[in-house]
Amino acid sequence: MKKILLSTAFIAVSFTTFSQVAVGTTSPDASAALDVTSTIQGFLPPRMTQAQMNAIAAPAEGLIVYCSDCIPKGIYVNTGDGSTGDSGSSGFVNITNGEGSGTDTTTEIVDLISSTTGRIWMDRNLGATQAATSIADVAAAGDLYQWGRSKDGHQSKSSGITTTRATSATPGHGKFVAVPNDWTDADKTGLWQDGLNDPCPTGYRVPTIEEISAETVDAFPSSADGVNSVFAALKLPYTGFRYIDGSFQFSNTFYDSPPYVAGIYWTSTIGENYNIQQGSLQYTSSNVHRSDAFAIRCIKKRVNESATDTETERHDIISPTGRTWMDRNLGAIRAATSLTDADAYGDLYQWGRGKDGHQSRTSSTTTTIAGSAHAGHENFIVGNATTDYKWTDFAAEDALWPTGLNDPCPSGYRIPTGAELEAELNALDSKDANDVFAALKLPFTGYRNVNGELASVGIGGYYWGSVLGTTGPKHLGYKIDTEAYVSHLSNQRAKGLPIRCIKKE
Repeated sequence: MKKILLSTAFIAVSFTTFSQVAVGTTSPDASAALDVTSTIQGFLPPRMTQAQMNAIAAPAEGLIVYCSDCIPKGIYVNTGDGSTGDSGSSGFVNITNGEGSGTDTTTEIVDLISSTTGRIWMDRNLGATQAATSIADVAAAGDLYQWGRSKDGHQSKSSGITTTRATSATPGHGKFVAVPNDWTDADKTGLWQDGLNDPCPTGYRVPTIEEISAETVDAFPSSADGVNSVFAALKLPYTGFRYIDGSFQFSNTFYDSPPYVAGIYWTSTIGENYNIQQGSLQYTSSNVHRSDAFAIRCIKKRVNESATDTETERHDIISPTGRTWMDRNLGAIRAATSLTDADAYGDLYQWGRGKDGHQSRTSSTTTTIAGSAHAGHENFIVGNATTDYKWTDFAAEDALWPTGLNDPCPSGYRIPTGAELEAELNALDSKDANDVFAALKLPFTGYRNVNGELASVGIGGYYWGSVLGTTGPKHLGYKIDTEAYVSHLSNQRAKGLPIRCIKKE
């Protein structure tokens, strides 16, 4: 045993024949290897940040540290099972609530493609042990979160209650804050909307009101058939909710025990939620307290959602219709000075594909078709008759751009629809190339054929629209001495065309 030297000016240490260590006492408890006794001082474990805790090499089972910036901060103990907890470390969990720090990585992640919009969601609620087998499946109800709050233990139906309103966005405990209106006095800017406190696993987030409405009230009537249709599409069960006083409510008649006959789901939009109740669908922003606790169903982030084209400088141009557009194509280094300004041609995107490198005019090619919404590489995918001239066989391919998935436009902008492109042409006195150029500075970009070869550069311009028609995606096209037009492109989605983004209204 190593010799231990401790200053007697601070503490008294006694070694017994049983190799016990006593601090502040000469009579350590027989069951303790270390007995610290004091009425004026406490035990101070190692204090470190989450990153430092996670960096501990091969942490032993039972290893204890105080994490100063975890959510919640506090004592964390290593379980020794070698698994990666929510904190990102090997088995460290909070000693109070038994959970890791940060977002929910304990809920099994299984993707579900909505048959309504084509968007990808988790197939179960946060905290649920399974995907719902019926609309009243109690095991699929999951946890209940206060709006804007992270996974800190409060979401558990067995969490304790405090009536003290938090003063920050991270209360530092796992209790349900039972107060009217809001659980915190802190600024709510960015909570959930910008990812702050978002409890969803990596790659997912709390949906917006627009995203969940597109799956529910916008898609189906407010009727029992609508409830059944939503369940068929997303497996959203009744969940109950937790009221501002900490009590549990399960229907509009406030039954206090399952089976649940109502469900309320939070969105990241402040004060907005989606409600299934006794066969009806609705969303509401009235009479909602952010201290109420509702369920969360996470939506998958769009491919390149945080990596859309931010390299192209954004300068606005007002068109003859009064709409606002970017003044240059994605990937262009400037607005066009002429129809054949090569610096203004920009990149060439395959329809429905995100910004992943393939859009470069000089990217390499591959003949291997993608199997998902994200190719996973930067090669241009060659299309042919065998693949129906597509770059992916993703089941919800039709929804990739119409619903915003993979949209490479910068924040605040999007790919225009075919109708918007046609409206611009119809606002012109004539539809020749010069008039089109004068209106929107659209140059003769050329395109990349399905075989990966460039064509019509400096001769014609072809621009993608986000919508599909009966025979394929729509595009705007025009050449020298020809009239501009909007038409379908024979479903050749593997072609590479430029994009001019329109500003969202």
